[in-house]
Amino acid sequence: MPPAEIEPDTIPSLFAATVRRRTNHPSLGVINGGKLTWRTWAELAEKVAAAAAQLSARGIAHGDRVAQLSPNCEGWIIADLAIQSLGAVHVPLHVSLGADQIVQQLTHSGAKLAIIPDNSETRVPPQFQVATHEELTTAPSYSYSCSLSQISPNDLATILYTSGTTGPPRGVMLSHRNIASNAIAMTDALALKDDDTQLLILPLSHIYARTCDLYVSIYRGTQLAIAESRETVLRDLQLVKPTGINAVPYFYQKAADFFRGRAQPCTRQILRDYFGGKINMLFSGGAALPPDVEQFFLDHGLPIFPGYGLSEASPVISASNAKSYSFGSVGPPLPNLKVRLADDGEILVRGPSVMLGYWQNPAATAEAIEDGWLHTGDLGQWDARGNLRIVGRKKEMLVLATGKKVAPTRIEQLLAASPLIDQACVLGDGQKCLAALIVPSGEGLAQNTLRDDALQNKFREEINRCLAGAADFEQIGPFTLLSRPFTIEQGELTPKLSLCRKTIEQHYAQEIKDMYHRNAPMAPCTPLAPT
Repeated sequence: MPPAEIEPDTIPSLFAATVRRRTNHPSLGVINGGKLTWRTWAELAEKVAAAAAQLSARGIAHGDRVAQLSPNCEGWIIADLAIQSLGAVHVPLHVSLGADQIVQQLTHSGAKLAIIPDNSETRVPPQFQVATHEELTTAPSYSYSCSLSQISPNDLATILYTSGTTGPPRGVMLSHRNIASNAIAMTDALALKDDDTQLLILPLSHIYARTCDLYVSIYRGTQLAIAESRETVLRDLQLVKPTGINAVPYFYQKAADFFRGRAQPCTRQILRDYFGGKINMLFSGGAALPPDVEQFFLDHGLPIFPGYGLSEASPVISASNAKSYSFGSVGPPLPNLKVRLADDGEILVRGPSVMLGYWQNPAATAEAIEDGWLHTGDLGQWDARGNLRIVGRKKEMLVLATGKKVAPTRIEQLLAASPLIDQACVLGDGQKCLAALIVPSGEGLAQNTLRDDALQNKFREEINRCLAGAADFEQIGPFTLLSRPFTIEQGELTPKLSLCRKTIEQHYAQEIKDMYHRNAPMAPCTPLAPT
């Protein structure tokens, strides 16, 4: 346990306490070329200390922002802990971001340094200072605990950029207390044990994996192995044999589809073997879990435990476990949070994990947090057991089945800038990728018929061109060309000419269904990335 003079409400102090308590126990599993190697807590601490010394030598100090643009790897975790041990602020960037988005977030955050993987072709512009993971671990180590007393639980620990409904993404500011309290509450609520093993399959640049995999492991001292890649997850499950995983619904959907498509009946043991043979905890978040997928796992004796949260709450608000589970719910609120429903059903949250606010955006902060209550924009209900059910969103945000959040207005604006496109309505809530209803301009309508192959190919190329600077999960997969515009008279536009999405979806329900099922020209979809 940490000494009494150090309050264990910062990530560095939690890490230091676990290093002392679990010194020679395995901590981090690294898979290279299909070979699994475990680092002990002491070995991990040495690497973190070396990285912190290197960052300090580069002038990184308390309060400085340090960005990181990297997929999951050992270096990501070492850099995160090193940054925070100096009292600096970690700004993780999603590897799927377009070049313009990288520049915008680096500039907005005021990042002093950007960390990238070894031997990578950096997309960081030359005006920003860059360091690689390898460079950060070449410095001599120093006493890890020397700076702990200088870090307050209320200090800013990270800035996370999350999409807004309009305009540029907002930087969610989370303090050490925010994320440490959430990790502690999650661990205690789910009764995780020291000998549990997790396989990390979700991107650490999202707070879901960062808190529920990495920081939970740091607090409890459990084992965390990093999947080598998205393509090797099934192999890595067999290598690591985890007792639990965090995943988005799409991951479980693929597993259910696999077994449904086989002639051999699926049993609980067969399903457990699919996940490595020792699995007993399946957690889901980032998007709504489809009822048929939840039912499949429940029928086969391995229930999925859904949870609910958002980046602004660090992120977990409610979580299911074996005792609290009820079908269709996202579990009870964490015990250190207060959750209530507004008169319109909006979920309001108050407690130690609610963000400090949005970076350099006091107006948005005041709108999101009123009298200490975070307005989530989501609509909920309580069930008979006191569990929370999510029934809809006040927000316009689309949440893909992968957990990726997309602001449709921004994508529509990019598409409508084309001379070939008059109007666009972007869809994809609960789907694996985005789709669009496109109203061609007069030029587009004049060419043959809307289903003509040449015209379809022309619009595919134009859509790709319009979204060349967007993230991969913001690309349009299937699309349908419409023969008439959206109008106020049809109830599809407001007097201000904003889209009435629900009405449009009702009017074009069959087209939307066909669009996602026919063999349409598709853009790549991201299979395993959440929020």
